[in-house]
Amino acid sequence: MLAARLWQGGGNLPYFLDSNVLIGYYFHVADTWGTEATDVFEDPEPNHSSTGVWAECFGDGTGGRCHTIQQIITREFRRAIAHLKRDGSVDSLLTEAEAYEWKIIPLLRKVAEGCYESKGAALRKLAAVKKCYESICWRRRSILEDREVLALHTRTDAYHDIWDRFSPAIGDYDDCEVILDAHHVATAIDGMVLYTGDYRHIIANRDLILSATRLHDVRYLGDRIGHRSLT
Repeated sequence: MLAARLWQGGGNLPYFLDSNVLIGYYFHVADTWGTEATDVFEDPEPNHSSTGVWAECFGDGTGGRCHTIQQIITREFRRAIAHLKRDGSVDSLLTEAEAYEWKIIPLLRKVAEGCYESKGAALRKLAAVKKCYESICWRRRSILEDREVLALHTRTDAYHDIWDRFSPAIGDYDDCEVILDAHHVATAIDGMVLYTGDYRHIIANRDLILSATRLHDVRYLGDRIGHRSLT
């Protein structure tokens, strides 16, 4: 258990962030929840998560879901460069990217602005956009690793009684673990709000989760309005 009960943030409710918030913040424009996750993460409210959520995102530092996503994005940039060198058409590049639902489509649209007539200009702009995006991702990863910005907590209690109450309805082991992690932090920090992009397993069971845990609220990224930016 956490050592003592705390109240953090004055009038601001503290957040417990699910993996889709951390991943959305990290990859921002190349992630479905990038806008909303950034809006949540950059709120003045204190950010909390768990070592379990962190491991899902980053593994031992080189693995996890973020490593897989980064590989996908790197491969898409390589394919975009090869396409422009081969075909030279930004229009056909966007068509291919949209057909295969590439993650970097918003970045390719930035490349397309003003570069429809010049293959060389498109390649130069693609290289510049890629460098800018990678720099921002690196900076955001550094922010995520700052424990003054994102506090991580380790749960040692299995909370079997709570698990037994909601696990049959939720039916997803990993999501149940996240909820228990959030509950664990909420036993020590009042007003804890779990933020997630998982509607099917978590938001759909919001009332059940609130009745079984110490969480103050469970909120959906889809209800959040953010502002997508490359800055």
